[in-house]
Amino acid sequence: MKFTTVLLLALPAVSLAQTAPPTPTPTGNLTVCKQQAGPYAQFCARCEPQCNGRTGTAYSQCLYSVFSDINYIESLCEAHNGNNCENQSVDDVCGPA
Repeated sequence: MKFTTVLLLALPAVSLAQTAPPTPTPTGNLTVCKQQAGPYAQFCARCEPQCNGRTGTAYSQCLYSVFSDINYIESLCEAHNGNNCENQSVDDVCGPA
C-alpha cells in the first residue's frame, strides 16, 4: 500500500521534470532573413522566430531591427573591451541558444 502511494505521488513529478520548453523554429523566409542579417546570417534560425506573424515589408523591417539591435549591443560590448561580444549580443536579443 505504501509503495503504491509513493509511486502515485512521484509520477506527476517525473512527468513535469521531463517537460522542456519548445524550441523556436523558423517560420518565415530564411533567404530574406539571411539578406537582412548580413554577417549574423548564421543566427537566422535562432532569431527569425521573433518576427513570426509578420509578412512582406513588416517582416523585412522586423528582421532588420533584430539584427541592428544585435549589432548595436555587440558594438557597445567591443567598445568596453568585452569578451565573446557577438554571442552575448545574440543571446541578449534572441535568447540563449
